[in-house]
Order: sequence, then C-alpha cells, then structure tokens
Amino acid sequence: MNLYQEFLIIAGIICGLAGCASTSDEMATATKAASVQSSEVTNSSSIMSDTNIYFEYDKSDLSMDASSQIRSLANALKSNNSSKITIEGHCDERGTREYNLALGERRANSVKDLLILNGVNSKRIRTVSYGEEKPAVSGSNESAWSKNRRAIVKVY
Repeated sequence: MNLYQEFLIIAGIICGLAGCASTSDEMATATKAASVQSSEVTNSSSIMSDTNIYFEYDKSDLSMDASSQIRSLANALKSNNSSKITIEGHCDERGTREYNLALGERRANSVKDLLILNGVNSKRIRTVSYGEEKPAVSGSNESAWSKNRRAIVKVY
C-alpha cells in the first residue's frame, strides 16, 4: 500500500467518524449510524467469537461505539498474530442485488480499514460481500432489516 492509499483510508475513516455530511438530517443520521454488538473476546486464550457490527439503512460509516469495539478487537488481534480474519458485509433485502453487493463491500471495508489503522496487518484480513443473500433474520420489516444490515468479523 502506498502513501496515497494510506492517506485515503485515514481520510475516509476520519470523515466517517466526524460525520461528514452536507445537511443537518444527514449529520444526525451519520451520528446515529452503526450500532454494534460484540460477542465476548477472551484475551487470555486469544479465542475470539464472531463480532457483529450493525449499520443504519444505506450506510457504511461506523459509529463511535462501533469504532471503539473495533479498536478493542484490533488490540486482541495484535496479541494473536497467527489468526486470520474474514469480514463479511451484509445488507437487508431492499435495493438491487448489485447495489447491495457494493454496499456490503463498503461495510466490510469500513471495518477492515479501521482494523488496519489500529495496527492489524492487512495480509491477515479478507473481505467478502454477501449483499442480501445471507440474511440473519427473515422478514420484511424494520426489525428484521436492522439485524441484516451488518458486517460480521470472523476470526480463525
């Protein structure tokens, strides 16, 4: 990765964390974006279970809570250099298949970028987007959709 690519990653993350948006409605949405639910991390044995990071509708930026959880995960991952990471990007059923695949990729890359920024070697991380193809919950309502808008960090 060259210096320009690193700059773009850092600028994108800073903009996402700062809530770079053009209107107050977008700013409010960006501020609320992405709640996080993290499964427990056992540091003593370096065994980690999947971490789910949830996103707002049509968003790929990370909330402050999500960023904090990802930084904690990065610290645990740095203490176990042998583990590999796969980040899966997922979406709810709304939108076209192509759009949701691209959105899932942006979500996975948001998590990856912050892990890298916090010292996890990029060679250990693989991303994949499933778009709407692997819902966590069935249903066509906000309750189901909110659980399907996620990135899953899997550690092996």
